[in-house]
Amino acid sequence: MQQKVYKLTNPQKSIWFTQEFFKGTSIENITGTVIMPNKVDFKILEKAINIYVAKNDSFRLKFFIENKIVKQYVEPYSEFKTQIIDVLSDAELKKVSEEISHTPFDVIDSLLFDFKLIRFPDAHGGFILNAHHLISDAWNSGICASEVIRIYTSLIKDEDLTNLFYPSYIEYINSEQEYMQGERFSKDKIFWNNIFKYVPEIATIPSTKPLNNTIQLGTANRKHFNIPKNLIEKVNGLCKTYKFSIFNFFMAVYAIYVGRISNLDEFTLGTPILNRSNVKEKHTSGMFINTVPVKISLNNNMKFTDFASGISSDLFNIFKHQKYPYLSLLEDLRQKDSSIPNLYNILISYQNIRSDAQNLENPFEVTWIPNGYVADDIDIHIYDLNDTGNIDIAYDYKNEKYSEEDIKNIHNRILNIVNSILGNAEISIDDIEIVTDEEKNTLLKDFNNTKVKYDETKTLSTLIEEQALRTPNRVALVFENKEMTYKELNEKSNSLANYLRNQGIQPNDIVRHYV
Repeated sequence: MQQKVYKLTNPQKSIWFTQEFFKGTSIENITGTVIMPNKVDFKILEKAINIYVAKNDSFRLKFFIENKIVKQYVEPYSEFKTQIIDVLSDAELKKVSEEISHTPFDVIDSLLFDFKLIRFPDAHGGFILNAHHLISDAWNSGICASEVIRIYTSLIKDEDLTNLFYPSYIEYINSEQEYMQGERFSKDKIFWNNIFKYVPEIATIPSTKPLNNTIQLGTANRKHFNIPKNLIEKVNGLCKTYKFSIFNFFMAVYAIYVGRISNLDEFTLGTPILNRSNVKEKHTSGMFINTVPVKISLNNNMKFTDFASGISSDLFNIFKHQKYPYLSLLEDLRQKDSSIPNLYNILISYQNIRSDAQNLENPFEVTWIPNGYVADDIDIHIYDLNDTGNIDIAYDYKNEKYSEEDIKNIHNRILNIVNSILGNAEISIDDIEIVTDEEKNTLLKDFNNTKVKYDETKTLSTLIEEQALRTPNRVALVFENKEMTYKELNEKSNSLANYLRNQGIQPNDIVRHYV
């Protein structure tokens, strides 16, 4: 029987575009481990996973290309076996999980998920889920984790699962097509085009790494930090007092840092939006998330609390228009200016999946595994995967652009900003300290100590030439927003010397320049 074919949803189109740009990579893999502390019956866990996949059609989507158009259909369910991987430690689990997360899917006419069962020596364990972003998002991973464990618990207790039901992703596919033809789409288009009548300069976070002109396809590292619970409690208290969310707070903090470090008053940050507009969609398995551009206007005379409240108001309006596809907005803007590549290269996400991990009879812990790639220069994830009230921040950064030391410095400055605000919530943005005390000490004492031994028999031009041979790409001069490497300085110096010689200038002649 021929399968019914569907168009891609707007969120899926965005994922397909990225996947094609980074073809053959694992950039769209979403991988996580789900581990229970108690002894596991792995036959029953395998059955629970099969039941979940059978009941959720998004997991059985397959994709194909017809007349250069990507389409999808739902593969009928058939029972599958899951491999059991024995591990001796959490470190070994981490290694196995990363190998899986770095393995690309064949996206054409293949199932885009992979479950592996994990067994520790004492028989506790769980599973690894690796799913392609075309069929899943972070929220969906949380749904999957809690529902598989819920089904597993019911099977252990021999409960009847005959009436187990989950909403179909096909309903969302159909609703997307209705949206694209409806009045809401037209209103959303007007909203977003009004915001970006003027497209600001793309902000960037500077790096200490030398400029790398070789093109690398987004290979990335992750640096993870846990935020102290006492600090988060203080942040929550401040948010409650001034009536904005913890996401609004951190978005404001990072916006201040990015604006100050980039020397920009106006710029754009990307942020993923849940894009599940009702209770039914929040319980539907599949890919819904839409990434939206948030235009930031930074007034250094503004109080932090007013700035954060303004971001809260902006995000509230964005939520009302969140369905408008980012790719559609880019198409709109490129009709006026074809040179626009993107609106941002820094993404900030907040994820509180609320998996009910601690409320089930079989509690579990979820760990998110990076896939080794990133499309932006840096993605900053603020999250609480296990709904414990603890906050973690993970930085996924292009390793050709940033070093681990860069990321540590960025995070330390963010904590410095947070502590400045907690000390005085009414502080003006201009008064917030960006650099840490340690950095200030380095700048004042170490960098200002310019005494260095050198060969006094050599000329300045010779010293520059020798340094250019040793470190050609290191920055030699900085003026305002412009930098010059030793290689460039040496080339300019040689060019000036040749010009002077051609003008008849001899050694020890005095050259005067009048403006």
